[in-house]
Amino acid sequence: MSRFIAAMDHSGGSTGGVLERYEQEYTEDTKMEKVHAMRLRMVNSPDFNDKNIWGAILYSDTVERGMVPLLKAKGIEAFLKVDSGCRPDGTLKEFELAPMIGYAVREGCYGTKMRSIVKHSDTVKLVVNQQFSKAKRIFDAGLMPIVEPEVPIDSSKKEVIERHLVSYLKTALQGYDGKCILKLTPPEETNLYSDLVNHPKVEKVVFLSGGYSTNEACNRLGLNDNVTASFSRALSEGLTHGQTMFEFNAKISSNIKMISNAGS
Repeated sequence: MSRFIAAMDHSGGSTGGVLERYEQEYTEDTKMEKVHAMRLRMVNSPDFNDKNIWGAILYSDTVERGMVPLLKAKGIEAFLKVDSGCRPDGTLKEFELAPMIGYAVREGCYGTKMRSIVKHSDTVKLVVNQQFSKAKRIFDAGLMPIVEPEVPIDSSKKEVIERHLVSYLKTALQGYDGKCILKLTPPEETNLYSDLVNHPKVEKVVFLSGGYSTNEACNRLGLNDNVTASFSRALSEGLTHGQTMFEFNAKISSNIKMISNAGS
């Protein structure tokens, strides 16, 4: 069993899909309010506690609505999503990092998260270098950066890309003066990231669920040693707006326990 990070950082672009899976009606004007209500329901469930979950990744809208103090009261650290999405090539869109760092510090966040997408082997270096250049500034400000170079689970070259990624992450860490959390797609090769798990500059390696079902994401997590989760869709799978409090709490409890048991 291991404590994991709950990824609850859907922004405006992805919130509609979250609410549709949750079977919650919404409009463009109400969708952020509706998804915040869903997140509150999750956080207020009994098993969403510091025995199972040690951190939660939040979008700025959720922070503005007062989520950080609620998490802290449960002993759970907050991470702020600081990026503004990806370009077509998978690299981060340009965004002002300094204001986001300042906001995270003022709001009492423990760290930050940035997500890129590694679509091809030849973009690995570009994506990783961009992530670590920003991670250095974040770490120097007293925050823990989550570096997330996601490899799409449906990529036909997933295993090849992952081999390039692990190699270049090792190279990038050599020149990185700080610590970070690496958030990675569960690899095709078991324990591919074992050297990163034990790296002195890596606080933790956590796996994203990336669209896998809760069962599949947990199976893939469980095959790898000393890795925990940072799941989003796999955490909220099966939750619906129309469930009673008992039904909702039972379902999220089941998901939480499955994820916790899969980690090591």
